[in-house]
Amino acid sequence: WCEGDLMDSDALADAMHGVKVVHHCAAVVSFDPRDTDLMDRVNVRGTANVVNMALEAGVERLCHVSSTAAIGSAAPGVVRNEATPWTGGLDPSPYAISKYDAELEVYRGIAEGLDAVIVNPCIVIGPGSTGRSSMTLMERLHKGTRFFPPGSNSMVDARDVARCMVELIRTAPTGERYLLVGESLSYGDAFRTFSNAFGNPAPRTAIPPWMLEVAWRVERLRSSLTGATPFVTKATAHSALIDRAYSAQKVEDLLGHRFYTVQAMAENMARYFATKGQ
Repeated sequence: WCEGDLMDSDALADAMHGVKVVHHCAAVVSFDPRDTDLMDRVNVRGTANVVNMALEAGVERLCHVSSTAAIGSAAPGVVRNEATPWTGGLDPSPYAISKYDAELEVYRGIAEGLDAVIVNPCIVIGPGSTGRSSMTLMERLHKGTRFFPPGSNSMVDARDVARCMVELIRTAPTGERYLLVGESLSYGDAFRTFSNAFGNPAPRTAIPPWMLEVAWRVERLRSSLTGATPFVTKATAHSALIDRAYSAQKVEDLLGHRFYTVQAMAENMARYFATKGQ
């Protein structure tokens, strides 16, 4: 195990010495506008440093973990894929912009001779550190909730992400990007599936759009006064209203991989919480 900092080029060079393959997974995931500069530093400039050091160290292949946030927007009902053009959408979040710009750094590296592939996972579900990323959602659902957002999205099991990354770095053509998606469904269906697996009553009430609009404004004021992290931001409130779906057909065709369903993800998380005594 080797600790380092993405902004420390010497540490990256030491870590990559004699290494053939690099999986670049490090990033800041935040929808708090106060983290905009941090995401630019870590997600964009950090990726640029990884690319530069990989080129300098003669790394054979790089797998860069991007996000569906870097995929272009589409009309409701249209399934997005790797070819969906990036337009910035309507008021894209700083996180989405940082992940898109990070991909540009990878493509810049490819133009300079780096052999690299990109993966774009959706919401990744799996056991992880308390209070971080999607574990925050899992912990909330495990405690129980009566409400769910009105939109829809896609989820993927962390085990699928890991397996696809290992296989893609072995077989995928350089410069290609691959969406990693287990299942696309409404937040209502997803919340009910996880709640049932956790032994909790299924949420029955969709959060009205007006309530989300009020909530992010109240949270912005609260966080500015207290310095606390906002529970809801403008970006997360607007995201919760959108119906979006993504296709993993490209990676399924290449690898023959079949993804876990949301039901399987929920059962895996239920086992995890049980082993933790929660």
